[in-house]
Amino acid sequence: MRIAFIGMMLFVLLFTLSGCQIFSANEKGDYVILKEEERILVAENILREEADRSLADLREKKVKVIQYIVEDSKLIDKIEVGDKVKITPEVNEEGFYLVRQSDPPQIIAGKIEIEERSN
Repeated sequence: MRIAFIGMMLFVLLFTLSGCQIFSANEKGDYVILKEEERILVAENILREEADRSLADLREKKVKVIQYIVEDSKLIDKIEVGDKVKITPEVNEEGFYLVRQSDPPQIIAGKIEIEERSN
């Protein structure tokens, strides 16, 4: 009886975990599509599989792309192309963040969380 219960719990746990993995693969997010020196290019609100597309293809599909300046050299070394990230821009004393008028726009990253590593 106890072995059957443990077996059932393991099956439920395995099923739940595999379901979470499938769900996260189809979940939209912000992905690093290019990395150069202290800058990363992030495509917003895309699927993981779209992160492998070219910048021209993403622009054609009207995907919002932002270039973040990463001033923390240790952090930039940890970030990889394909990572799903959550970025909070650095703000000034008034609580606003500076957007440099370029294409794509440039913003200084204040905090970066890597939500999911690239494979």
